[in-house]
Amino acid sequence: MASLSQHNKRILVVDDDETIRRVLDYNLLRFGFEPVLACDGKQAITLAHSGFSCALVDLRMPEMDGMEVLKHLKQHFPDMPVVIMSAAGEVKDAVAAMKAGALEYITKPIDLDELLALMASASRMGRALLENRQLRETVARPAPDSDFAGESPVARQLLETVVRIAPLDSTVLITGESGVGKGMLARMIHRASRRAEGPFITTSCPALPRELLESEMFGHEKGAFTGAQQRRLGRIEMAEGGTLFLDEIGDLPLLLQPKLLSVLQDRQYTRLGGSEALASDVRLLVATNVDLQEKVAAREFREDLYYRLNVIPIHIPPLRERLIDLPALSRQILGRIAQARANDPLELSAAALARMARYSWPGNVRELENILERASAFCDGPVLEESHLPLELAKPDALVPAEAETPASSTIPTIAGMTLEEIEKLAIQQTLELCKGNKAAAARQLGITEKSIYNKMARLGLR
Repeated sequence: MASLSQHNKRILVVDDDETIRRVLDYNLLRFGFEPVLACDGKQAITLAHSGFSCALVDLRMPEMDGMEVLKHLKQHFPDMPVVIMSAAGEVKDAVAAMKAGALEYITKPIDLDELLALMASASRMGRALLENRQLRETVARPAPDSDFAGESPVARQLLETVVRIAPLDSTVLITGESGVGKGMLARMIHRASRRAEGPFITTSCPALPRELLESEMFGHEKGAFTGAQQRRLGRIEMAEGGTLFLDEIGDLPLLLQPKLLSVLQDRQYTRLGGSEALASDVRLLVATNVDLQEKVAAREFREDLYYRLNVIPIHIPPLRERLIDLPALSRQILGRIAQARANDPLELSAAALARMARYSWPGNVRELENILERASAFCDGPVLEESHLPLELAKPDALVPAEAETPASSTIPTIAGMTLEEIEKLAIQQTLELCKGNKAAAARQLGITEKSIYNKMARLGLR
């Protein structure tokens, strides 16, 4: 087991009283902790990630109180111990918080010796829980192809690339259309890397307001701008010891590109409004659905930054160019849907798969996930039929051109010119593939008895 990084000494401290925050910050720092301060519940939820060893949360806060923060943390970070701070007259509420999952509570005015002993215990517990979870994930970690399913040469090549580059610290530029799975591939690289114990922090460049992007990326010091009432960590600092994934990097404003270049070249950065150069130990993965070279030519993207990002390029082709992966992708997605709903996975009928193989999938894998989730919601039996699929899959302008339906790109080969026995053999082979070798399920799919499928397999020489 790798040693825990310094990042795991961080404590999330949430209190709407600035004086209390300062006192807590000063004393926790003195005893070797790294407090990250939040002035209210909403900011706490924004700052929260799996890298904190524990959290110290005030019970009474405006807008979002400590109970709501506790529920959010227990739902999204169940291994993070939470200590509640309450006033002397709120003991009943503090006990209710413990029933809701809090580790312990401490009453105000706070006894510093009691607080430090409690936080040391909570921090040790948080690190132990993190170690246990990481050990479980290491032992039971799924093979890479369980994340990026597919039988095509492209899918196999992508998996081989992940295995090869994951142990490196090199920057990776992932390109492809929207919805092809760039974020999923980035997470796979992180989980297979030596940084898997550290945080995986995602930032979508176009999703953040431009005036806040620098503060969100690099953090800010107190007083850096109007409303900056305290120091705030940026995404780079949150990702310390782990991986930072910048989605749609092509939308990063030109003014911020030199600062990101400095992180890549010198492994240093400064917070907004600060003068101290901070060291950075972060692996950078970036993604884009635009041609960065065109942006460089249009002077919308720095050439030197482009070459720093393009150390290891990975391109993910659109789904319409690898329709042979549809069966494996669909099985994987239906399995995830069934797990989320605590149901048995649905099987996909041959007719439904044939209809899906004729569709052009402009939204790629993300659209496939949405359509299967929607279709499965209206499926009462064990098999998802063509009738369950939405009507847009049958629109003429949404179909793959006929010339694109070659044996290399289609999951359904032509049967013209084949004998009936060959067609029957092909139907059984493909249905068995679809049902992952389950003969009883394949028989139901084909509309025959289980005994019949064994007889036909023997007659046709099928294993």
